[in-house]
Amino acid sequence: MTVEIDRLPPVNSGMAAVVVASLCTALLGLYSLYAAPFGALAMVAAAGTTFRGWRRAATLTGVFLFLGAMVSGVLGAPTVVVVAGVGGSVVAWDLLDNAVSLGEQLGREADTSRAELVHAAGSVSVGAVVSLCSYGLYQVAGGGRPLAALVFLLLGAVALTSVLRS
Repeated sequence: MTVEIDRLPPVNSGMAAVVVASLCTALLGLYSLYAAPFGALAMVAAAGTTFRGWRRAATLTGVFLFLGAMVSGVLGAPTVVVVAGVGGSVVAWDLLDNAVSLGEQLGREADTSRAELVHAAGSVSVGAVVSLCSYGLYQVAGGGRPLAALVFLLLGAVALTSVLRS
């Protein structure tokens, strides 16, 4: 008698990603109500990834949070908020992508809480350091340049990352 393994992702990382998405949505929504729908869509996509194991929904989570950060930046949100929103989008996507991979390899029933905790701590740490360094570079090299320049710089970085990943 064989037992089939449930290949859905573990819930812990998915819930952590939903929390990150909701924090980003709240932060971005304080400065632009137009960014809030993107955050809501990101939370729905994160829940879809968590409960159905859809890798595309994990990518959509990051994309929606990124778009919310871009909208808030274009509409005048402070630079630190935009950078935090973009960093949060990458962290949420990474947490969900890792959860889907764990689900595919080990299944939902496996005890992966320690691995998820270590991955989440590393992801948040790297996201925070990169965001802080990006903000610091912007402050040093800003020189009165408009926020739109930062938005297009971030779009270029995402496009480059996307091309290199393919």
